[in-house]
Amino acid sequence: MSDPAPTPDLAAGCQAGDPHAQAAVVRRYADRLARLAEGRLHRRLAGRVDPEDVTQSAFRTFFRRAAGGQFRIDSSAQLWGLLARITLRKARGQARRHLAGMRDAAAEAGDGPLALAAARDPDPADAAELLDHVAALLRGLPEVYGDVLGRRLAGESVADAAAALGVSRQTVYRALELLGDRATRLAEGFPDSV
Repeated sequence: MSDPAPTPDLAAGCQAGDPHAQAAVVRRYADRLARLAEGRLHRRLAGRVDPEDVTQSAFRTFFRRAAGGQFRIDSSAQLWGLLARITLRKARGQARRHLAGMRDAAAEAGDGPLALAAARDPDPADAAELLDHVAALLRGLPEVYGDVLGRRLAGESVADAAAALGVSRQTVYRALELLGDRATRLAEGFPDSV
């Protein structure tokens, strides 16, 4: 059931800290935002990060900042766009937090395919196969993606890789996310979608 209140009235209510306006905004957008967050969260985070938690965090940020007068919202499209941006940033932040360094969900498993491969020296056939996979992964992408991948595989931090390549950390994160998505599709047998 949709809420009949006009968006500018809801936005004004949120700025005033009105709990009824806040509840109406949550009713109107929570499901869509949760689906958006779920679509952006990596599958490795499924047991760690709940899309609804991301959505609730986005709402808390929106309501706090709205009460501080930081937004001017005149239409439902503006409100949706703002909530979607906040939610996507929260989802990316959660992914970074949970996939960084020692928190890496794959590293915690300790017995994943990468851990098993790292435990032994590759034979020439394995090395050739790895090179083929990397070539397929990087096919059609700008050279900087290969540089990002090489630096991260060498253990360089995102900040150091960004500084060395003269790009922002966000560019490095985006490259890693795209490469991760491509690697997943390749592993699932969908090379045509890469």
